[in-house]
Amino acid sequence: MDISNVQIIEDEEASKRLQALYEVSHILTQVEADGRDLSALLPRVFMIVVRQLEAADGSIILVNEHFQVEHIWPAGDNPIENNSDLFYKNILEEGLAGLVVRHGEPVIIDDSCTDPRWLPRSKDHATVRDSWSIMCTPFKIGERTIGAATIRKPGKRQFNQRDLALLTAVSNQATNAIENARLLEESRRQLRISSLLNDASRTINSTLNINEVMQLMLAQMNDLLHAEAISIALVDKQSNELVYQVAEGIGSESIVGLRLPSNHGLSGWVMETSTPAHVPDTSADLRFKPMGDERTGYQTRAMICAPMTYKGDVLGTIQAINPINSVFTNDDLNLLVNLANIASSAIANAQQFTLTQVAESRYTGLFQDSIDPIILADFSGKIIEANRRAFAFMGYSRQELLQMTIKDLHIPEASLPNVRRMQPHSVRVFNSQIVAKNGRRIHVEIYTKRTPYGDSELIQWIHHDISKQIELEEMRKDLQAMLFHDLQSPLGNVISSLELLTYELPEDSNPILMEMVDIAMRSSSRLQTLIRSLLDINSLEAGHPITEQSRVTLTKLVEDVWDTVKPSYERREIELIRNIPAALPDIYAQEDMIRRVLINLLDNAIKYSPDSLQITFDARQNDADYILISISDQGEGIPEALRDTIFEKFRRIKTDTYSKGLGLGLAFCRLAVEAHGGKIWVDDAPGGGARFNFTLPIWMESRRRNES
Repeated sequence: MDISNVQIIEDEEASKRLQALYEVSHILTQVEADGRDLSALLPRVFMIVVRQLEAADGSIILVNEHFQVEHIWPAGDNPIENNSDLFYKNILEEGLAGLVVRHGEPVIIDDSCTDPRWLPRSKDHATVRDSWSIMCTPFKIGERTIGAATIRKPGKRQFNQRDLALLTAVSNQATNAIENARLLEESRRQLRISSLLNDASRTINSTLNINEVMQLMLAQMNDLLHAEAISIALVDKQSNELVYQVAEGIGSESIVGLRLPSNHGLSGWVMETSTPAHVPDTSADLRFKPMGDERTGYQTRAMICAPMTYKGDVLGTIQAINPINSVFTNDDLNLLVNLANIASSAIANAQQFTLTQVAESRYTGLFQDSIDPIILADFSGKIIEANRRAFAFMGYSRQELLQMTIKDLHIPEASLPNVRRMQPHSVRVFNSQIVAKNGRRIHVEIYTKRTPYGDSELIQWIHHDISKQIELEEMRKDLQAMLFHDLQSPLGNVISSLELLTYELPEDSNPILMEMVDIAMRSSSRLQTLIRSLLDINSLEAGHPITEQSRVTLTKLVEDVWDTVKPSYERREIELIRNIPAALPDIYAQEDMIRRVLINLLDNAIKYSPDSLQITFDARQNDADYILISISDQGEGIPEALRDTIFEKFRRIKTDTYSKGLGLGLAFCRLAVEAHGGKIWVDDAPGGGARFNFTLPIWMESRRRNES
């Protein structure tokens, strides 16, 4: 053949190839123009190349980001009969298309019988000795390979570089069309997902019934994810377990009610970590446990799971198992996360609504059945509601009471709290008198606090009838005062008579008689001191001010007290140590009352100190206005739990060695010190034992002017 004929043939082939490229371009333009189905047009496109190259057949394969077969189509009259997962896996791992996809470079095989890169099809086994020529080119977007096109032709060395260039050119055109089609499909998918998510949100949040919420959730999941099985599990906070509440699909009836520990399985891991999980192959993931499969008899191959969280609290998990089409993608997981977020809010609202209903029901029961009258009023005082006890207690009908205000119920001089200034969780307690419908005044102790009421807040007024307590307290005070005053006069006569008797008895009198008189004198004196303490306690508790306060030199007062308690500490061989600075300022006090405070504290120190040890008396200026006095012993000390109560009336300090007394001494000390504007407390002594501390005001010239 001469050169001219060769040139003519080559020109004709080039023309045919250009015509083929034009046809391909025209078909692919239809895809981009009107969104025609890519799966129908791609095989048509590559059939043009098959015919142009007089090939037998071919195939097209597309893969996803996980290197898994997404689509596979035949190009020609030889269909792909084997479409099993194993066949696709073999193609990608051992076949020519998989090699081209992995490396992104085109390949020509001159003889399929001698080239190991070719994986024979099942129907090729009968003619395995026949040689085939094969070409394969990748679909590439930048550096990413998304698939490959393969063409076969019987015989050896049937393809050249010009043939490969034609296939590559068509593949490049197809790649752009594939990517554009994918982008269009993705945009449509996202639009559909967005619409479905909006519908899901609107539908799911349309009810406050938690079972309805979860059933609607499953329906939305089924529409979007196309899984073989889907389920929702909620956290049981008491047992810290996941409990499967609702499910659809294979094994759904068996899975409902299953309880999993928080640290068990993939769902447990998602719950514990509050992190979504995507497991394409459960057999290769140690987090997966087949407890659910054991219960249902169903095999979980792939799974996506997302936590349902609300304000940082994990409510449960939502999971989809085994995709019906292909595999779960990261997009599917993101979709599940979005669904979980929608479900979380709806489930939290439903749970809160349920709890609110229960709480309201419980509150209504407690409100109506309370033995105390309860009134609900707004912040202006208008009565909004009341319980049955309030109507009976005050004598008003419901209609009458709801026309009144809180102020209408109280005596005119009553001082009511400013409820507008009350903090949300604070409780105000005060005593008052209310006037019943019949005019009777009733003493009440009232507890007020803010309480939710529907969408707003009201003030709750709880009334406790204390009329009997008031009456009994007044009777007790009257009786006590009468006894104290009636006892003082005869007791004074007894003490005077004993003093006269002591004076008149000769020095050589019977020792037994003298001892008996002495016992009577000391007992009478102690009784007189007790009565004076009770009278002072009553007066101080009633808030009566201290009279006859004056300038008192502490050093002189302590000397006097020392002489009083001297017999007690000498008998016990206890050493008294005084640390009083010479320049210590004078105090401003009622001298006799503070003397008794000192005597009480020193007597206690002596009582609770072992023999032959020390008691220390310290005094120093605490600040510009107060003197700090401390009395320390070396006894057993006072437990911290008792330090706030020992200053109450009739509280005694009991030890293994001493438990006598009425428990009035420390109560008197507290009232006397506080009435002077000071403070009193107890702590540990430096060397062990107890240390009683109290403060008294310093004398100032301004107080002299006030006295005068």
